[in-house]
This record gives sequence, structure tokens and C-alpha cells, in this order.
Amino acid sequence: MPKKNSESLDDFLARNTTSVEDIEDVETLNLERDMLHAILIKNHHTFEGKFGPAVVVTYENEDGTFKAYFGGFEVTHFNNFIAEKELPLRVQLARVQKPSASNEGRTYNQLVIEEV
Repeated sequence: MPKKNSESLDDFLARNTTSVEDIEDVETLNLERDMLHAILIKNHHTFEGKFGPAVVVTYENEDGTFKAYFGGFEVTHFNNFIAEKELPLRVQLARVQKPSASNEGRTYNQLVIEEV
């Protein structure tokens, strides 16, 4: 028999549910490659996209609140960084392309991110 949790479902969902406004009603402004970005991560959500796992991030910068999408290796880099961190979180990040060590002449996308 499963162990009963003392927390109510409503309390749990109130703490862990992404609001529609946080994701859907915010303008998409993807973060440009090869630039350093200073942002405040407000929310994020991992989902199955057209080409595999993807992450949508709601963030704030000096121009307002936007959402950006990460795919491919950037999903792994983001999820490894964000694990067990509390939001909102102020970060610096850069999206860059690196040469592949296993496939000469090919590149992969890398997300370099640090808390500030």
C-alpha cells in the first residue's frame, strides 16, 4: 500500500504547476548564439518536441519577459545545470557551437551557463 503524504494535492500543485501565462502568453525571443546573455530564469518546462526533448524557459532581461527554447545537447546542459536549483535564478549564459570530437567537420550546440 502506498504511503500517504501529509501534504494536500492542492498545496502540491500550487507549488509545482506552471501557469499558462508563464509559458504560452509570453513573446518568444530566442537567445542569440555567440553572445553573452544576463537573464533571470523565472520558469522552465521540458517537453517532447518535434525533433526530440526540448526545454522552454521563461526569462526576464532588461527588455521584459520572454520565452526561449533549447533543443539537442542544450537540453542536457540546461537540465544538468538547473537540477536542484530554486527559481527565480539569475544567470549568465552563452549558446555556442563546438567542433565534434567524434565527427570531424561537424559541430554541436553547447549551452554554457553559470549562476551569478
